Amino acid sequence: MNIFKSLEEILVFYSNELLEAPLVNSRGSTQKEVLFESFMLLDPSNITIDIPDRKFNENYAYAEWLWYVSANPSSNNIGKLARIWRDISDEYGNVESNYGTYLKPQWEWVKNCLLEDRDTRRATFVINQPYHKFKNSADYPCTQYVQFFIRNNKLHMGVSMRSNDLVFGLCNDIFTFSLFQQLMLNELNQSGANLELGQYFHHAGSLHVYERHFDMIEKISSFKDFKEGNVRLREEVNWKNLNVERFPEIEKTKEEIYDFVDKKKLEFLK
Repeated sequence: MNIFKSLEEILVFYSNELLEAPLVNSRGSTQKEVLFESFMLLDPSNITIDIPDRKFNENYAYAEWLWYVSANPSSNNIGKLARIWRDISDEYGNVESNYGTYLKPQWEWVKNCLLEDRDTRRATFVINQPYHKFKNSADYPCTQYVQFFIRNNKLHMGVSMRSNDLVFGLCNDIFTFSLFQQLMLNELNQSGANLELGQYFHHAGSLHVYERHFDMIEKISSFKDFKEGNVRLREEVNWKNLNVERFPEIEKTKEEIYDFVDKKKLEFLK
């Protein structure tokens, strides 16, 4: 298994791997792809990306995470920040890939599992469901399941993906799932668990890059100026006091959405 210190290192490593990967044609587009990749991120707070050629929009990543926390599938506002959400919405303006809609109903059960038995292997969230095969063909969730373990007094998390685009999907997924790992850590510690942040594990059945990004990953592949970029939630933050349930419902302009995100960051980030 490949082991990395930061999300930047992951992006650079797999940019190099995919440069030499074979071509595939899937769903009408050309990609380069590697199969069944697994890796570990040692510090799930080292998730910023300052690689110039990637142009990572960290404020968008926070907005996406808050939208997940809202557990509301409406693409009304998030679609103003990233068109993909509107493109894959159903006739009601909803998507299947707001991961919070699956995590939130299972959250307390999983948390209690971990509190009741520190050695449990049952602390899993199921995301991709059988009904997705027949519901919205434009949005078939990429994430299969999420699992937590407590080992050596640390909270570890693993995420299994059926499919991951390196440039957009993987970067934003690791960023947001790492925040969910920290959120679970907070809630366990608020219940007296006294744990530390463990490692983040990621598995992708297909890790790929689209043809439009071939030139980008070639530029990214030579990046070497890695820096620490820690993103940590305040210890008092939990799902309830984030209070973003109405985030996707109230009509906002793009500027108002980012103003909202900036204000929330002051509340939940160290």
